[in-house]
Amino acid sequence: MTLAPALQNADLLSQTASQEAPHRPTTPPPIQLHPDPEADPLPAELARNLSIVYDAGQYDDTSAACAKLLTAYRDSAFLWTLQGLCHLRRRALNDALTCLNRARELAPRQPDAYLGMADVYVQQNRAADAETHFRMALNLDANHVMTLNSFANFLTACGRIDEAAPLLEAAVRRAPDNAILRYNLANAKRHLGETEIARKLYEEALERAPGLLEARYNLGQMLYLDRAYEAAAAQFDILLEANPEDDRARAYKLFVTAMLNDFSWVDDYQTHRRHLGLRGSPVSPFTALALEDNPDLLRLRTQAYASPIYCARLPAPPDRERPSIRPPRLRIGYFSADFHSHATMYLMSGLLREHDRSRFEIHAFSYGPERDDSQQALARTSVEHFHEVSGLSDQDLVALAREQQLDIAIDLKGFTGGTRAPLFAERLAPVQISYLGYPGSLGTPAIDYVITDNVVSPPGSERHFEEHLIRLPHSYQPNDDQRHIAPRQFTRADCGLPEEGFIFCCFNNSYKVTPREYDVWMRLLSQVEGSVLWLLSSGPTSEANLRREAAARGVDPARLIFAERMAQDEHLARQKVADLFLDTFTVNAHTTCSDALWAGLPVLTLPGRQFAARVGASLVSAANLPELIADSEADYEDRAYALAMDPEHLLSLRSKLMVNRRMAPLFDSAGYARHLEAAFDAAFERWRTGEAPTHLTLLANDHAQSGPASAVIAAE
Repeated sequence: MTLAPALQNADLLSQTASQEAPHRPTTPPPIQLHPDPEADPLPAELARNLSIVYDAGQYDDTSAACAKLLTAYRDSAFLWTLQGLCHLRRRALNDALTCLNRARELAPRQPDAYLGMADVYVQQNRAADAETHFRMALNLDANHVMTLNSFANFLTACGRIDEAAPLLEAAVRRAPDNAILRYNLANAKRHLGETEIARKLYEEALERAPGLLEARYNLGQMLYLDRAYEAAAAQFDILLEANPEDDRARAYKLFVTAMLNDFSWVDDYQTHRRHLGLRGSPVSPFTALALEDNPDLLRLRTQAYASPIYCARLPAPPDRERPSIRPPRLRIGYFSADFHSHATMYLMSGLLREHDRSRFEIHAFSYGPERDDSQQALARTSVEHFHEVSGLSDQDLVALAREQQLDIAIDLKGFTGGTRAPLFAERLAPVQISYLGYPGSLGTPAIDYVITDNVVSPPGSERHFEEHLIRLPHSYQPNDDQRHIAPRQFTRADCGLPEEGFIFCCFNNSYKVTPREYDVWMRLLSQVEGSVLWLLSSGPTSEANLRREAAARGVDPARLIFAERMAQDEHLARQKVADLFLDTFTVNAHTTCSDALWAGLPVLTLPGRQFAARVGASLVSAANLPELIADSEADYEDRAYALAMDPEHLLSLRSKLMVNRRMAPLFDSAGYARHLEAAFDAAFERWRTGEAPTHLTLLANDHAQSGPASAVIAAE
């Protein structure tokens, strides 16, 4: 893999909701070179002056001074080392090696030349030579701070963070006031899942260097993940004050403000929308999803974000030999951090159970936390090979995946929390597919296909994707038709709801609620006497903001009821208390929509333009309930009002849903598995026969449960 220069500081992928790399520090720590007073002829005062000039980034001046001084001090290992580092900084790598080799000959017991040579080998992508020289430098001085830091950064770039962390801990002990070392250690601890320690280290780094913006950015992300949205917003405000063109910080500030339901983010976004993520500072595609329903703009932002992430890796290895016939069993590899109690597993558990083992060999590569919960246990027993790879480096994970000779590799994460999506640039299998986790294009040709359907991706939407589309016949989203709902019978009182009156609800994440749908919801509360709106709580600030916005629209804030989070099976059970789920617009309910429908709660949705804005319509359509799909905001409002005012119609609709949940395609796990497997067959067959990927549409097979679905046609 391509290695970052070891003199740079660690640039780990942060485990965030949108998975992006933190900023780099702009300068390395001081070089800390000192001539040996007994062996080096250069006077100490000259050495100090040269070090100051070098640390100021004046490499040409330092090099010129070294060259001049070397006429008088030819045997100065310090001068040869410093000259070599100047050449390294100017990427004159062969000249750097010449100088550093001479320094090593003059001072074979000093670590500095070995460290410099290791850094040159990193630049030349000679990883084995680099590691050898890092270790030689440490053997000479186990407490050499620069070696500890640079070797740790090298190991980090190789994905060997568990080996890097102890080196950084040793460096911090040797230089406790060095903020950059604490920042690097915080990154390592964060990647290893030691989040509390990481956050404390970021805070300590900022105490020592308040201007270390990289640490502040990562601290803001961690506060966001801890749902400390106000504290996170404060960190992003400081970043934007320091650099108003930091679009990554601005996107996160907009996102956390949306999480707080502070609708001021809408005007702020409009001020910056034309250049956000497009002027040199890419923004997380996940944070951009909720800003507006504009798939063309989203694709541009996603491509800007994806390009440096995927292109930074080595080119894909050559294709392996194409078989003359389909293998008896295709090897399918699912890659995710979410093989535990998570929305991904709630949706996929039926698919994993129903895969045809006679035709497919299923592998799960789990790089998330090892958890002792029912969903992880289910994942382990539902696949033929469960690979626990959370402790593997990127290189080792790629090697393991290739050892399995996968036919199709599937990214279940995309640009969501904890992803290792850029590994797909290494070509883990001949066919690579994005599926389920991220609602949209990943913006890279490293992915051949994305799983979708005709509702989420209607004709003409192909231009919104870098990938080729595989359209399933009903909904792209899988569901488990054996999913457990708690037997508890919730009452209105149990949920803090009034005994009388219509209950509108929305259990979407708070960031999905924008002024567009909120205006409609408040008008509905005004029109439907005694009605209330039941929402999922995102904390006291979010609740206060929504109550304030209700009052501003003439609605009593007491008519907003907030639900706390609870176990998934009980959350499903309590939804039966509500009357109608009102979907959001820019980003629909996804798993949340399936939850409601499975619980027997009708979901009224309005499809938009981007993938994330059309999922609700896909799910409702696959539940055979087209009457719950509105065609405009006015129609959405009219349908909601009509259902609230007509109890018999609503009861009939709920009865229809209860029948459909056992008969409709949305909850047909076996039928869905057959269709998805047919899609896998079609994509693999194109590769096997040497045909390039193209858009594929799978036609419905009414007998899919009894055998393989095979009606696949190329759309282009």
